[in-house]
Amino acid sequence: MLLLILNSNNARLGITVAPHVLSASALPTRFERSGIRHYRAGDDPNRAYASVTAILGATSSAASKKALANWAERNPGGREAAAARGSAVHLACENYIRGLPTQIPDEYRPYWDGLAKYLDQYDTFLWSERPLRPEWLHCVGEDGISRIWSHMHGYAGCPDLVGLRNGVAILCDFKTSVGPYARYFPKTEEAGTFGGWQKYMKCAIQLGAYSIALEETLGITIDAAQILVSTPETDQSFLIHGDELLRHRIKWLQRVRQFYELKAAEAEAEAEAALIAA
Repeated sequence: MLLLILNSNNARLGITVAPHVLSASALPTRFERSGIRHYRAGDDPNRAYASVTAILGATSSAASKKALANWAERNPGGREAAAARGSAVHLACENYIRGLPTQIPDEYRPYWDGLAKYLDQYDTFLWSERPLRPEWLHCVGEDGISRIWSHMHGYAGCPDLVGLRNGVAILCDFKTSVGPYARYFPKTEEAGTFGGWQKYMKCAIQLGAYSIALEETLGITIDAAQILVSTPETDQSFLIHGDELLRHRIKWLQRVRQFYELKAAEAEAEAEAALIAA
């Protein structure tokens, strides 16, 4: 019932994309507007929604944003290095699923070692960065970019993996990290794991978002979610289901509502500034 209550006040029509001279088939599926990543969603090329990761970033706390900025200042090039590492491991996972050589660079090998045993537990895969069923090809743009969306709540994104294990549909996300994740809020004497807990919570909410969009876009019910974390020293697997998954879905809908409230406030401020300038 809470999901329905949140939805009743939170339906989104998405942004209206300015017409282009190019044909619809030539329009990029994924693009940025005002620094926010968007995906075109559905059959209407002029309808696009902010991405899941963009919404999470825009609605993170001021303390989280400051901590991230401080880390980037102390680690020049760190974001780019993390992105390259993550892309390499994602590609290795995707190739492994398809029976192709992983061919991961040696510097990223420690992050890949140990993940294959988790992938081997799946009976079959339904999605791996893109749909693996022909009836879901409507999720692939003309440029080859895949995505799922929620017209009801106004967002889009691309999950890493959806598979079946003993008839259970599991949504999975791969994460590389220099340190381990933590499912529970750390005690005082475990303050060093606070960053790992923050990362876990962000990813869990992200999976809550994708689980809702998968149901709307593909008609598939997600029974559980899995976070696979690889560090140079170890690997971790977190399974999320039942009430915990429901809580993260609710938290996601709250973040979506917060995002659109922020956007509405920004638009109102811009309109007032324009009137003053006129």
